[in-house]
Amino acid sequence: MTTANIMLYVEDVEANADFWKQYLDFKEVDRFDFGDSISIVLAVNPTCNLQLFDIDFIRKNSPEVASNKPSLLFDISDFDGLYARFKENNETAGEIIEMGGARTFNFPDRDGNYYAVRETAE
Repeated sequence: MTTANIMLYVEDVEANADFWKQYLDFKEVDRFDFGDSISIVLAVNPTCNLQLFDIDFIRKNSPEVASNKPSLLFDISDFDGLYARFKENNETAGEIIEMGGARTFNFPDRDGNYYAVRETAE
């Protein structure tokens, strides 16, 4: 395996892509036009991507997976910087807590799906 692609099914592909690019600095590496829908691929790192799909497109073409919601935890070295960006922009971010010897907090994307980040050393 060379790259893991994690598929996220969202209401607004563009708004969610902008969110991930703004806060976690993910880079857009590909874009697919399906006529009535688009999909945007964002690089998390060299071996992992998030691919955002319009949930209505998924409901139409793969209804058996449309309700699948992932639980993702991202390790991040600029933990305090990310938390500050959320707060400065009046974004929702959970309280910082310590779990297993590492600080963590959670946050929702533009569709209200929650994700977590954990502080890590680079």
